[in-house]
Amino acid sequence: MYVSLSELRHRVKILRPITTVDEEGNLIEDGWTVIGVVWAKVLPYAARISNGYAEKVEEVNYRVVIRYREDIQMTDILEWRGKALAMSAPPYPLDGLRKYLVMEARELVEDG
Repeated sequence: MYVSLSELRHRVKILRPITTVDEEGNLIEDGWTVIGVVWAKVLPYAARISNGYAEKVEEVNYRVVIRYREDIQMTDILEWRGKALAMSAPPYPLDGLRKYLVMEARELVEDG
């Protein structure tokens, strides 16, 4: 995948959960803190390959590319155009270089 700075056109907010420990030792989520707002290239895709055929799926997956950062964690949520995207794989540097960071994410959909 090739990425240039001019392709980073989308504003993405990186959110990290704030957790506290209650008296019984359980982790409780108390909200979200903003880690940063970055320019990104967001590539949605919604096909899965199985048995050599592409099949349509209801879940939308995204590939988000930003300038390289070392403070991104798997538990962080990406907010883009009012959508919450949860990372489905650890972030990795594009082409092994520390120029761009690629994050595989899926859209969080609330049950209704």
